[in-house]
Amino acid sequence: MKRPIPESRRILLRSAVVVTVAVALVLGAYGFRVWWAWAHEVETLPFDIQGSREEMGSPTVTVATLDAPTTTSAITTTTEEVPVEPVFGDDAVDAYLIIGSDQREKYGPSSRADVIMLFLLPIGDSDPVLLSIPRDLWLPNPCTHSNSRISDNLNGCGDRASGPEQLAIAVEDYTGIEVDHFVLFGFDGFKTIVDRVGGVEVCVGDYPVRDTKPLLNLPAGCSVVDGKTALAWMRSRKTQEYVDGVWRIIPDMSALARDQRHQELILEALRRLKNLNSLGELTGLIEDLAGMFAIDETLSLGEAINLAWDMRSLDPSSVLRPTIPVAFYTTESGAIVLIGLATFQEVLESVWPEAGEILWGA
Repeated sequence: MKRPIPESRRILLRSAVVVTVAVALVLGAYGFRVWWAWAHEVETLPFDIQGSREEMGSPTVTVATLDAPTTTSAITTTTEEVPVEPVFGDDAVDAYLIIGSDQREKYGPSSRADVIMLFLLPIGDSDPVLLSIPRDLWLPNPCTHSNSRISDNLNGCGDRASGPEQLAIAVEDYTGIEVDHFVLFGFDGFKTIVDRVGGVEVCVGDYPVRDTKPLLNLPAGCSVVDGKTALAWMRSRKTQEYVDGVWRIIPDMSALARDQRHQELILEALRRLKNLNSLGELTGLIEDLAGMFAIDETLSLGEAINLAWDMRSLDPSSVLRPTIPVAFYTTESGAIVLIGLATFQEVLESVWPEAGEILWGA
């Protein structure tokens, strides 16, 4: 004969069941909310690199190079066949293309990339790499079969390639690394992202800084700013600093300096992800940001969540940040652009010496 279960134990068992069901319902609700936001608010764009390559063909273009690293008069041009396949794929690194677009309605349908970053996660124990590609870098355009600023690729190639597809192909041809996924955000989305993670820290140095277009005022040292101010800092081209009672243009405020700002703001936003301590907070973040960016259609919800959660444990100070050395170059049409002074392998090896052996086998 079975012994009756004591009433106190019955109560505990019923409580455990209720709690288990409640937790399952909560997790299910969170999961449904995330799925709904992902399915109905996140814009997904085509990303068929191989198909786009076949549609656009393989161009033969004139490439500007420098015989001497510091003398623009030593520029020569050569005609060469552009590679049609990346050298390194998923077995070497996972590559994410980060695109910031300054597209605004007053400029019509034309679009250009104001921010172009390549985030590399090497397979193995090597540190991640964050590389900014200057938007004025003069490279082969896979759609027009001529050279153009790399930022122009975001216009796309009609029915043959979307803007992100064409830009990814241009990046692959330059770096030799296969782009796995991309994320595209506009400036309004960037402001929302910064505000949603509680602002970002901006350090300007020993003097207050300002700009009039965009409007910017920051005190000396470091301060936590909102999305509007962070965007103004990122876009400022004529930043002034207040020295000895006089406002003066900061010297050497080049495109490369702005690229460094872009990286610092991205890494600072990643630091803020560490403040997400619960599933509910992650769900809220995904819901709030769902309409602020576009991704490639091959990136699944599970992959995105895993990547975002993994980024919480990333130490931003461990991220390697190489710089592409460039020189100004005036094209035949009179446009002032940038050309690289080093191969991509040399750029990558400047911060990751093992890259040559791991990726190039040399």
